[in-house]
Amino acid sequence: MNDDAESSAPLARTVPTPPEPVAAPPAQGATIQQWLTQARDWQRRGNPGEAQTLCRRILAIQPRHADALKLLGMLLLRQGQPILAEQTLRQAIHSTLGDAAAYANLGAALTAQRRYEEAVAAFRHAIRLRADDADVHSQLGDALQELKQLPEAVAAWREASALHPTDPELHYRLGATLAELGQAEEAMAALEITRETNPDQAAAIQLLVTLLHGQGQLVEAGHVVGSAVLRWGVTSEALALLQHWLTLVPDDPVAQHFLTAWFSEETPARAADAYVTRLFDQYADQFDEDLQALDYRAPELLSEAITARLGTPNGTLEVLDAGCGTGLCGPLLRPYAQRLIGVDLSSGMIEKAQERGCYDELVVAELTAFLAESAARYDLIASADTLVYFGDLNPVLTEAAAALRSGGWLTFTVEQAVVEAAPDGFRLNRSGRYSHTADYVQQILTDAGLMPINLTPVQLRMEHNQPVLGWLATAQRPAAATGENLLP
Repeated sequence: MNDDAESSAPLARTVPTPPEPVAAPPAQGATIQQWLTQARDWQRRGNPGEAQTLCRRILAIQPRHADALKLLGMLLLRQGQPILAEQTLRQAIHSTLGDAAAYANLGAALTAQRRYEEAVAAFRHAIRLRADDADVHSQLGDALQELKQLPEAVAAWREASALHPTDPELHYRLGATLAELGQAEEAMAALEITRETNPDQAAAIQLLVTLLHGQGQLVEAGHVVGSAVLRWGVTSEALALLQHWLTLVPDDPVAQHFLTAWFSEETPARAADAYVTRLFDQYADQFDEDLQALDYRAPELLSEAITARLGTPNGTLEVLDAGCGTGLCGPLLRPYAQRLIGVDLSSGMIEKAQERGCYDELVVAELTAFLAESAARYDLIASADTLVYFGDLNPVLTEAAAALRSGGWLTFTVEQAVVEAAPDGFRLNRSGRYSHTADYVQQILTDAGLMPINLTPVQLRMEHNQPVLGWLATAQRPAAATGENLLP
């Protein structure tokens, strides 16, 4: 064993002697090495009892067999017997004159007994023997943290993170300790790695939000909150994050909207503009990637419906992509359009749509107000999953009907609601989106003067491994009084 003062003094503590190994005659033809191999196999296969039995058989014959002592010490440690594990591992260390794994497990056994100074010495001895084990550096940092030696703990975790750069828990501990030391920028960098590698680590995300807010980075903090809530859904973690965020920013529209959706008995007529703008400005960069993972089908469903009504595209129509988002519908609508216009409330989404290069004009505006200024302008209005942010569809669909030319077509998707859950025809769901009943959508379109009307049940996407069901609606503005239908 290494005799340097740093390691030898703390490791000299006497502990109870474990029971003597149980002797057993070797099996016919078996060797100690075969027993050891079998013991390791039992350990890997999750049978620690059989592994211990074989280790004790070996030690009954060779009491100083280092590998058997190391394996038995590890098994005892995992079994929650740190005192016996410590004694066994010390015997292994004496038998081998130093082994990194034995010292590392000894450090873990000492940590389990809250003997942190001795644990630190054991971990450091293990690192001197083998410096490339991230887990040992990490455990050293944990022990140093218990001793309130925070700069030293940070140094240990930095070594560990260099060896294992994508370990989310490691970066969380590093970030939390850096925050405690007042090193906010470095703490946020570590916590961002945790968020990227484990977006469900609620404690890390809440701390990151706190630090971003403290640094005046409110947009970035709001983005972290919104992304997490959308991912987590209605969970205790999401609720805690929203409540925490509202203590920092009491008037935040995203937090207010979700709390309304989850707890309010009153149903707003539509989502607030501030909520939609904030949510999708923050979400624009990852929007397409996330929808692809959800098997998002609304643009293709609209395209199929348009083809069924209009046939082969001839590039002669005035077309509006209503709530265009990042422009997912743009390439599908372009063949029909002489002029293709996209409108969205989120400037971040409009910037992404601009990159597609298929729109003649892109406008940042609230949809109902935009339609109100577009009387009899469009041959085709398409809207993929935009009206899920409207509860009362009457204002927006009335303006959409007025914005169609004679014979023009409107097609859109909404999420399905059952009548029992939506007595008013719509409801605000815990997802923060609205859903609508078929009878309600039919009635609103009829009141807007559109006919014929077709509602088809569809699957819009997958969410939390469950299908999100919707309605695919198509409706036409009647032709002029002459009876001429300007579109097929």
